[in-house]
Amino acid sequence: MPTAILKYLNQIKAYLCLLAICPVFILSTARGQGNLNSIRTAFNQYHQNTIREKIFVHTDKSFYVTGEIAWFKLYVVDASNNKPLDLSKVAYVEILDSTNKQMLRAKIALNNAEGNGSFYLPVNLNSGNYKLRAYTNWMKNFGAEYFFEKNITIVNVQKSIDQPLKMHADKYDIQFFPEGGNLVNNIPSTIAFKGTDEYGKGINFTGFFIDNNDTLLTFKPLHAGMGSFSLTPLPGHVYKALVKTASGDYVTKDLPTAYSSGYVMSLLDSADKIKVTVQSDILSGHEIYLFAHTHEIIKVSLGSFLQNGKAVFLFDKAMLGDGISHITIFNEQKQPVCERLYFKKPAKQLEIKLNSDKAEYTTRKKVSINIQTGNTGLKNDSSSLSMSVYLLDSLQSFDAASITSYLLLTSDLKGYIEDPDYYFLNDDPETYTALNNLVLINGWRRFKWEDIFKNAKPFFEYAPEYNGPIIVGKVINTITGNPASNIESYISVPGFQAAFKSSFSDKDGRVKFELKDYYGSSEIIVQPNTMRDSIYRIDIADPFSKTYSGNPFPEFTLQKEAAGSLREQSVSMQVQNIYSGKSLKQFSAPIVDSTAFFITPDATYLLDNYTRFVTIEEILREYVTLVDVKKREGNFHFSLLDFATNQKFSTDPLVLLYGVPVFDLNKFMLIDPLKLNKLEVLNRKYFFGGSMFTGILSWTSSKGDMADYDPGSHATIIDYDGLQREREFYSPVYTTEAQRSNHLPDFRNVLLWSPHIKIGEGASKEINFYTSDIHGKYRVVIQGISLSGLAGFETSTFTVDPPSK
Repeated sequence: MPTAILKYLNQIKAYLCLLAICPVFILSTARGQGNLNSIRTAFNQYHQNTIREKIFVHTDKSFYVTGEIAWFKLYVVDASNNKPLDLSKVAYVEILDSTNKQMLRAKIALNNAEGNGSFYLPVNLNSGNYKLRAYTNWMKNFGAEYFFEKNITIVNVQKSIDQPLKMHADKYDIQFFPEGGNLVNNIPSTIAFKGTDEYGKGINFTGFFIDNNDTLLTFKPLHAGMGSFSLTPLPGHVYKALVKTASGDYVTKDLPTAYSSGYVMSLLDSADKIKVTVQSDILSGHEIYLFAHTHEIIKVSLGSFLQNGKAVFLFDKAMLGDGISHITIFNEQKQPVCERLYFKKPAKQLEIKLNSDKAEYTTRKKVSINIQTGNTGLKNDSSSLSMSVYLLDSLQSFDAASITSYLLLTSDLKGYIEDPDYYFLNDDPETYTALNNLVLINGWRRFKWEDIFKNAKPFFEYAPEYNGPIIVGKVINTITGNPASNIESYISVPGFQAAFKSSFSDKDGRVKFELKDYYGSSEIIVQPNTMRDSIYRIDIADPFSKTYSGNPFPEFTLQKEAAGSLREQSVSMQVQNIYSGKSLKQFSAPIVDSTAFFITPDATYLLDNYTRFVTIEEILREYVTLVDVKKREGNFHFSLLDFATNQKFSTDPLVLLYGVPVFDLNKFMLIDPLKLNKLEVLNRKYFFGGSMFTGILSWTSSKGDMADYDPGSHATIIDYDGLQREREFYSPVYTTEAQRSNHLPDFRNVLLWSPHIKIGEGASKEINFYTSDIHGKYRVVIQGISLSGLAGFETSTFTVDPPSK
């Protein structure tokens, strides 16, 4: 045989051998490529229909006494890229106690993807740990696990403080998490573990893995109660773990049962590559697929064949996005058989530099801090920041979660994550191992693959609030008790910010009313048109969520050494409330449109400019020229002239009393007209939402009330909290000697809360404030996010000393 032909045949033979032993190089079949394409298509379609928000809340501090004010700023981002997302205009913020009872709650206006608020902590709160949580109406569609949560501590020095009882062994929990999801007999697996106390905090322990009374291995946690080990389960063996805690208690736990058949995955992370190995009892011939996404954006999709029970996928780490990625293995039937998370540290974060003009100050002195941001690399990329300066003492603990760790890590993991900033501090092997344990333990996805492959448009119960709070009610037939559909309903908010909306109930009886830019508390009146439908009532739903994440509350303890600091903080609170109480209750006036919904009336009558008659009928007959008053079968009716046709309407107009529809005209005509001061008339058809009115008569009262008119039993009247008005942070200035020598005490332990800091790319801004009469060490905390989605966090300290004598 010619040498050239022999050489060619040998090359073919070598190539075939390479394909046999290196499945990573095997190309997908046409069917396999079709499966990959269908997975990508279905996933993209799902993502397009399920835009998600995340909220991060920066609070001024984490420890409070009752009587203080808790300040906070909200940042809302697109969950797919962490860029500010201006979708919702309302956020719901709550403080929950250990039973998930809502102790305080507020609706916060969102503007350009951020909002600011505060809570005055009332003196009836008990001492303990609380959760501050935040979410939007749209986020309620995806479960309470997706809400922002933060632990805060509130102490009431006027009430006795109950310390927790000593923990018992049954309060400890040990859990095991095989990499990829399952154990399969005769296939080696990495198994992560976590030991926690009843508060969800990791514990120190020594574990012994036992098989038929033989100790196979010992294991200990690396960080926060978490660690991992390798094991090859064998058929017919039952594995148990015996754990001895640091306190000497013992806990036993069975390992998850191994399957006789299935798939096991393992991930190996190198400098620039990720290698995923899949092993199975299925030896050869079956095609499998790897699919990876970061924040629901597709990053990697590959196919391979099992050869000798193994398939290997190798891809560049750079293909994945920053933060949490999901890596899923599918079989030939497009069924997910393995899944795990992977975390990629961000290549860069928003750089924030803090420089104070001094390291030490005396009391009532000016502090100047220069803030500079940079390294986003984008022209005209500005940043929104919030800054807090508070006293450090034995009570205040430094927040273990920053905006960076929350957006990139915590928000994509289910459950309580202890000390999330730890994983961002170093790049050493120990930190990487601890991070890998964390993602192995917290595998979680916010969807079901079977729902994605149905290619059905998802149903969302809660609508995004694009313009303002959406009040949801249900129309009920009072005779049958069943929901009623297609019933015209109205909502009214009487008062200075009078609002009026109409809605028709859907097939389930639900009605929705949107109130834009409504601030403060007031009564709202919801009613059907009783002139047409007199057997219905409307029940209003609570907009705050009644579902909860199940995350544990941390243990509440106060050390005896903290008694002095607690007493000082309580005294500071009382002094501030006594001497600066009015300054602490200043609120910014929101800019709202108080124009009536019909904008410009055709005629306006100021009743004091006319003869004051003793009945409304006389007013309408004597000088309201374009309205006829008639009485048919003992009932009053109004008929307005239609300017469009120059003909009178044959049906009654919409009659409003301070924005509230009036359906019993006989009762309305009995109102004392001296209590009314203005009438506006609209002489044309008016279309509003799905409703049409044959003219409008809108009355207002002298006192801004209903002038003693009773809307009747079919009207639902409830107290309604609108958007919270923004409280102004009280920060006195001491620019003159007279101000500095003022004898009024200044016992502020929070020197600054500034939620409105805006800085352009590479620019700087100077923040000025004054120290108080309290000396000690103060912490400066600033964090925020750029328009490009880079989050950043920085902190520094300075000292305040008493003035020298």
